[in-house]
Amino acid sequence: MLGRWATLLPSPLPKGTAMNEKMKSSASDLIMGVILALFGIYLGVSALRMRVYNTFLDAPGFFPLILGIIFIVFGLVMVISAVRSGSVEAAKKAFSKNNLITVLLDSQTKRVIILSFFMVVYIYGLIGRVNFTLSTFLYLMATFLYLKSTTLVKSAIISIVSALLISAVFQYLFKIPLP
Repeated sequence: MLGRWATLLPSPLPKGTAMNEKMKSSASDLIMGVILALFGIYLGVSALRMRVYNTFLDAPGFFPLILGIIFIVFGLVMVISAVRSGSVEAAKKAFSKNNLITVLLDSQTKRVIILSFFMVVYIYGLIGRVNFTLSTFLYLMATFLYLKSTTLVKSAIISIVSALLISAVFQYLFKIPLP
């Protein structure tokens, strides 16, 4: 679940032992259980704030509320299971200063952060302010160039064709107006 975090968990046990892997897994379960429960709470609160027209059963917030409750229950099950298997110590080690520095300085972590930044700029900065096709082209071009996936000319061609194709499919085939 926390792949990268789990591999960086320190352990007094030799690598590859069943106990070491179990501690990493339970620490991951603890962290993901807390995240899942918090997301469930957020989803439930947001669902309860939605407007009710006739009855709550046909309100737009009914299904998100059910999902929120399910997320909370599954998150709590994960947390309880992880705590029983001794994951608190392993989670503390995972969030120690040395581990956090190691993870943040890792090249894969930097790559994920930069690509996430591109996505945030695309979604919140470009879409709705700049033409959708142009926004999509810029996002794809920046992503391809950062990943050094192909040459500049091929990146431009792929980005242009993809942006035009996405726009055409949504506008003409699905009849969905684009921002």
